[in-house]
This record gives sequence, structure tokens and C-alpha cells, in this order.
Amino acid sequence: MAMVNLGFIKHIVDFRRGAAVLRPYRGRPARYAKLMVALAMLVTACSPATPPVEVPINTPAEAPTALPTRAVAPRTTIAADGSLVLATPLVVASFEANARVTQVNVALGQQVKVGEVLAEIDLSQLNEDLTKAQEQVTLKEAETAQSLAPHKAGDLTSAKAALASAYARYNELKQGASKSEIDQALRSWNQAKNNLYSSQLSRDAVCRIDLNTPADQQHVNRLDPKCKQADLDVQGVEISERSAYQKYLDAQKPPTKDKLANAYADIASAQASLAKVQSGASDEQRKVYDLQLAQAKLSVARAERNLAKAKLISQCVCMVQDVSLSVGASSSGGGVALLDVSAVQFRTTNLSERDVVQMKLGQAASVRLKAYDQSFVGKVDAVLPLSAGTQNNAALFTVLITLEPASVPLLPGMTGQAEISL
Repeated sequence: MAMVNLGFIKHIVDFRRGAAVLRPYRGRPARYAKLMVALAMLVTACSPATPPVEVPINTPAEAPTALPTRAVAPRTTIAADGSLVLATPLVVASFEANARVTQVNVALGQQVKVGEVLAEIDLSQLNEDLTKAQEQVTLKEAETAQSLAPHKAGDLTSAKAALASAYARYNELKQGASKSEIDQALRSWNQAKNNLYSSQLSRDAVCRIDLNTPADQQHVNRLDPKCKQADLDVQGVEISERSAYQKYLDAQKPPTKDKLANAYADIASAQASLAKVQSGASDEQRKVYDLQLAQAKLSVARAERNLAKAKLISQCVCMVQDVSLSVGASSSGGGVALLDVSAVQFRTTNLSERDVVQMKLGQAASVRLKAYDQSFVGKVDAVLPLSAGTQNNAALFTVLITLEPASVPLLPGMTGQAEISL
């Protein structure tokens, strides 16, 4: 069979009906027509003998068969890593009073019971403080009773006389010294000068000194005890003379502002005393007395409380974490740090935000710790609302799981993993 150009096959319209339509070769030479007829006969012979099936134009296509899906079991637990933390914070037992420590009964790592004495301080200072506080209360009660007691008849007369005297002193000071007072000051000064002159003559006689006595001899004479005493007498008279002279000068000066202010203050004080006698204590004064007495009684209560707390008592079944007290030292700033390890919680560290929405209070949980080959039973006690950080672009949240009491020590800081039931 001759080689056929395959490009002519593109122009065959229908070989199933045994006819070849050669559209682009109409009117071409006969050799092309013969060749195409032979090709059509060959294709027809190779076609299957089964007649073609007629398919209706509007027949809908059959729906595809769905592939079977893989069954996924629902989650029953959520796992999260974490560590043990204290359910209650660290407690520091300390003395309220500052006193000398006399006894320390605990050591680091020791377990203590409720009511056990941890340390003691000296009682002598505390007893003294209580005695002083009680004395202050007694004193304040006496002062209050005296201030609020009704005044006697003579008190009014005394108060009026004190006010009149204060006014008189103020007026005298304001007017200044009179001529007679100045003259009297001058006479006093002259008398002091005469006394000084007489004292000097007596000294010179005792010391055997005159205008003709050489200086070296005067020095020798002054070493005599009688001469020394005479010198001392002269010095005393000189002081009196200078004082009299200063009084004479002051008598001639007008009163200063400070002196006038002090004199007027005496008047105001006398007026207040008179008003108090006339009307008794005011409501404000009564309140002041009551407040002072209440403060004194409060000091007594504080001293009694410090005395009662001279012994440091444990309030829990705890482990001693730290001791900052020593015998002989002051109790100020020291104490005993206690950890209540009977109740611990498991605190998650990597619970994702995808899982925290499924957490509910009271959900059962099982916790396995690296320290033990067993699991511990607990339940969700809290879901903290604030994110603790992020991991792989997902926020992390904290869940607290309270564990039931165990037969082995559960210590804060132990790490492990929790499975929380959904």
C-alpha cells in the first residue's frame, strides 16, 4: 500500500457511515480523489462491526460515586505539661515587738505542727513597756478629770486677777520707763561704781600695792592667797557694776516689739484661762482629752498584745523554708518562713488557646510526675484568663489542677504532664 499523507486525515468528516467528505479537495485532480477513497475504505474496514448507539441529547449524566471518608475518633483528653506550685503562698511568721531573741526551736527543712513554738523573745522589755503604757493611761485619766471638773469659787477671782496683772504689765511696758525709774537706775549704777571703787582700794591694801610699787613686786604680792581672794571680790563687784549700768541704759530705751508681743501673749493666755473658768471645758477640748486617753489605752493594748506574742506560734502544718532569727540578736526584721506543702497544684505551661476553650472547672485530670512512676488524681480548679505567652503563633493559657492528698511527698517545682478529661 502506498504511503499516505497523514495531514489529509484531518479533513475526514465521518468514517462511521462509510463516506469520506473531502471538503478542501473538491475540484482537485483525480489522483487525489482515488487516494482518498482508498483511505476511507481502509478506515471503514478497521471500524468495529457493532452499530453505533444513539444517545439522546437531553439524557442527564449519572452522578459520580462518592469516595468513602476515613472515620476520626473524638478526643477524650487534652495533655499539657507543667509543674507543681503551692496552693497557698509562703507564710513568714515574725514578732511584732522588737526585743532580744532568747530561743529558736526550728531548723531548715523541719516539719512543724499547728501550735508548735517556733521562737521566743525576752519578756523583761515587754513587761516594762506594758507598765509604762499603763502609767500613761492613769496620768491621762487624772489630767482629764482635773480639766473637766467644775471650778471652785476662788478660781474665778484668781483668773480675773491674773488677767488684770497681765494688762498692767503690758501697759507699763508700752509706756516705757518713767523719769523716776530712770533716776532710780542711775542711782543704782552710781552705787555700784562706788562699791567697785571701795573694793579695789581694799584689794590694793591687802595686796600692798600703790603707785610706787614696782611691777615685779606687784606680781609677787598678787601670788599671796589673801590677795587672790581680794581680786575675786573685785571681779564680783565689777559684774554688778556692769549690770547696773546696762539697766540704766535699758531704762532709757523704748520697749522692743518682742517684749510687747510677749506681754500681749500673756494677756491672751490669761483671757483663755478666765473663759475656761467661766464656761468650763468646750466640746473641742473634751474631744482632745478623749483622743489623748484613747491613744494611751491603745498603747496598753499594743503592749499587752506584744507580751502575748512573745512566743512565735505555727499556724499550719508546714515545712520550714527559711529562718532569719538567731539567739541573742534583735527580733526586728527576722522571722520564720513556712511552706504549706499539704496542698499543691499542678500549673500548666503549654496549654494552647485551641484547647483552653474546652476547659471547665471540676474536670477530672490525671497527672504524672517525672519524680514518680505513678499518676495522681486531681481536678481543674481554675482557668486563668490572661495569656501566659505564645508558642508557634498560638497563645498559651494557664490551668490550675488541684491534686488529691498523696502518700508520697509532692514538692513545689516538680514537673510532669497532665491529661484532662473532656
